[in-house]
Amino acid sequence: MTPKQFLDLVEIRVVIPSVAPLLVGLVYSQWQYARLNWLNAGLLIVATISVHLAVNTFNRYEDAKRQKENAYLREAAAGEVISHRQVRQVALALGIIAAIAGVAVALRTDYVTWVIGIVSFLIGYLYSAGPKPITNTPFGEIVSGLTMGYFIFVAQVYVNTQMTPMPSVLLQWFVVSFPLTVFIAEIMLANNIADHDEDEANARHTLVHYIGVPAAKRLYLFAALLAFAEVVVTTLVGWLPVTSYALVMLLPLVMRHARGFIANPVKRETFILAIKNLVIVMLGMTVTILAGLLI
Repeated sequence: MTPKQFLDLVEIRVVIPSVAPLLVGLVYSQWQYARLNWLNAGLLIVATISVHLAVNTFNRYEDAKRQKENAYLREAAAGEVISHRQVRQVALALGIIAAIAGVAVALRTDYVTWVIGIVSFLIGYLYSAGPKPITNTPFGEIVSGLTMGYFIFVAQVYVNTQMTPMPSVLLQWFVVSFPLTVFIAEIMLANNIADHDEDEANARHTLVHYIGVPAAKRLYLFAALLAFAEVVVTTLVGWLPVTSYALVMLLPLVMRHARGFIANPVKRETFILAIKNLVIVMLGMTVTILAGLLI
């Protein structure tokens, strides 16, 4: 397997949903609590990205078994073939790396990190495997958004600060990470809108199957607006620095991307716009929180 094949197989281009809450959680830890632990943060980054890539790989493996037609390489050239065995080996290797890094950071903290790690592994498995994978249900968007946007953010803030996870603290962290949760869920929703016909042919009953493509498109736009409205409220109550008001300036660009996707929801042409929106929000939150450290 060549490096190009490996990166294609693990879908490295969609690793941004893992990176976003890690990055924002890191700067938020410094702004809100003035605490950073670079070793813990580094181990968590390795564990999280490895889990994400392992789930991507295993998801494609499970899809290949279920669907009538599938290819592991999206742009395969002549002679490029990846076997089921190779895919399983890649998923296993990534899982082992994630487990080693995850156990290391858990040993350096306490039981809370263990709980977050175990729950994340279970959700990662159930997301793609079992008799009824979550990705084949109407709950894929909610689960992916919460698991990656909220759980990863919580893990990053916790391993850096080890704040006692009281209900009030967990609520604050949920509210702060809400925009990330929304735009990660939007990636899943965009994927399911673009793949609707294929999913119907393969009996994958996602949220789009139940509410229909027109309603899914309206939800896609509404969720983006809701995320920005929530940022204003969160900043108003003091859970984000006042510099976060500047994020509103990004709304026109985000909405232009969102409308561009729903006008032509084709995976190879416009799906990238959903990922770009998450990148915009991720960088926007990171920069505005960092700016908050200066005032």
